[in-house]
Amino acid sequence: MTGSMFDRILRIDVGKRQSSLWTVPDEVRAYLGGLGYGVKILSDEVDPRGDPLSPDNKLLLTVGPLTGTSAPMHAQTCLVTKSPLTGTILNSYAGGFLGPEIKFCGLDGIVVEGAAEEWTLLLIDDETVRFEPAEAIVGKTTEEAEAYLKATYGADYRTMSIGPAGERAVAMAGAFSETRAFGRGGAGAVLGSKRIKAIGVRGSCGVATADPEAFRMLVAETMGVLRSARADEFGLLGIFSKYGTGGGMPLVDGRGALPTKNHTYGSFEGVDRIDGPFYEENLYTRRIACFGCPVHCGRLHRFAGTDGRALWGRGPEYETMFAFGSNLLNGDADALAEANRLAELYGVDSLTTGVTIAWALEMAEAGKLSEPGLDLRFGDADAVLGLLHRICTREGIGDMLARGPREAALELGNDSIGSAMQVKNAGFAAWMPRRMKGTGLAYATSNRGACHKRAPIGAEISGALDMDSYEGKAAVLIEVQNTVNAIFTLVSCRFHEFVTDHDVYPELVAAASGCKVSWDEMAALGERIWNLEKLFNLKAGLTRDDDVLPAKCLEPVLGESSQSAVIEADRFEEMLDEYYSLRGWDAEGIPRDEKLEELGIAAYTLGSRATREAGATEEESG
Repeated sequence: MTGSMFDRILRIDVGKRQSSLWTVPDEVRAYLGGLGYGVKILSDEVDPRGDPLSPDNKLLLTVGPLTGTSAPMHAQTCLVTKSPLTGTILNSYAGGFLGPEIKFCGLDGIVVEGAAEEWTLLLIDDETVRFEPAEAIVGKTTEEAEAYLKATYGADYRTMSIGPAGERAVAMAGAFSETRAFGRGGAGAVLGSKRIKAIGVRGSCGVATADPEAFRMLVAETMGVLRSARADEFGLLGIFSKYGTGGGMPLVDGRGALPTKNHTYGSFEGVDRIDGPFYEENLYTRRIACFGCPVHCGRLHRFAGTDGRALWGRGPEYETMFAFGSNLLNGDADALAEANRLAELYGVDSLTTGVTIAWALEMAEAGKLSEPGLDLRFGDADAVLGLLHRICTREGIGDMLARGPREAALELGNDSIGSAMQVKNAGFAAWMPRRMKGTGLAYATSNRGACHKRAPIGAEISGALDMDSYEGKAAVLIEVQNTVNAIFTLVSCRFHEFVTDHDVYPELVAAASGCKVSWDEMAALGERIWNLEKLFNLKAGLTRDDDVLPAKCLEPVLGESSQSAVIEADRFEEMLDEYYSLRGWDAEGIPRDEKLEELGIAAYTLGSRATREAGATEEESG
């Protein structure tokens, strides 16, 4: 490619304290960037059966052909690694300014491999890497690590750091980049295993475009669409711009799809005390935005801490309003904001952490779990903050909970796993599968575990699709999954995709990079990436038995607004069979050889039946 792609990836071996530039070969370049680059490189170079916390695992930060340009809402960075939470391939995303800064270094990505002997800071200036000691900030929060790096080495560095949770290998530890987070899947624990406390990136390169005039016109047209959408106060972007992502919470609650008390109810009577409008109207708020974004969906809030101090914190976002709010019966906006702030300082994913806490509270309510010094009750802020602290420091009961909801439930026993609301050990997001059957199928089939980013949420919650129907959901979901994979290869914000015609993306790519590609080809690329991820997971040992929902989903949701919605086991299995068939996979969820050949990834058929059986035999005999 030309123009906005540099065709260069910086490889950093932190164990050898060496770095090198790698020219992207044609077989990788065909994946365009972002998610495609990450999945292709990890699939080629990391053994799916390996320990995610070993030096052999790699962590990739990749950007796309529109990153760092004036195209709006393309600020995200894609992170790919093997997840210590799920054991699957992981893709996670953070907005803000890190991605553009990587591009300003003249790079399309960074690969971190090996493991340092001592805690280290990575400082990247264009293509030059420095390894600096991090002992001074070991044990410090993400905020303190960022402040130290900027104060010591330069305020113009864009940063990424881990907190105490990542240092302690908490399975749901995240990596935090200033005002945004790579939350899902445990990437913070992977960085911790490599003894990387923080990364600073500072670039000085410009990002050229292949056809500047055509690109300028396309950007102006796209910006006009986004501004018009933002101005519509009843539209999605308008609501997010006015209230943040929590602006849609009343709609979800009204549809009986807001998970409440560990997914027992579908609506929360305290929703109007923790939603986006409440925060906007009652807590002092400052709007924040990612690089080149006209929507400004981010928020900083000032709130009262439990010790009476006035505190500032980012968010909470909608998903956290569920995870530390409705799902825990917490209707206190200040306590919710403090839990969110503490999660970010310690460095954990609020979603899976909140889901794990909800499971623990349900077990305590049933008399199966207790913790000295804490009264484990739903709605008790001290219990929530106390468990959050214990998880992130691995103290007391927190050591068990730090392994994630499924693993904690397996350790506790007592048939408690059915109440752990997770898939592949990743906590459910803020949407109820029993109310939204297509979203339930998305959770079950996600390659990274319980993923809401690749689900037909908008169509189901708006009523465009019948929420309770099983029919036709498999085909709809496959289109969503392929589309989102294509979008994340660019790496675009999904809010951009909600209001933008898909044909605009190949036009922007062509004008920026010179690469000619149609939307159909991009969607096919999304499917190819999905299948590569599936092959990785099959080689890692996952089977159809991992594409399941917890037993609690077979029980009716309580509350009038949820209409006793339930997952019918037989209907769900039929839906899963249809999904596999439409994907071109066999009944066990293994891609057929002809499907792989169609997608041009036949060279990666280590997951085919014959090879997989031989690998299993070899592993068992060993």
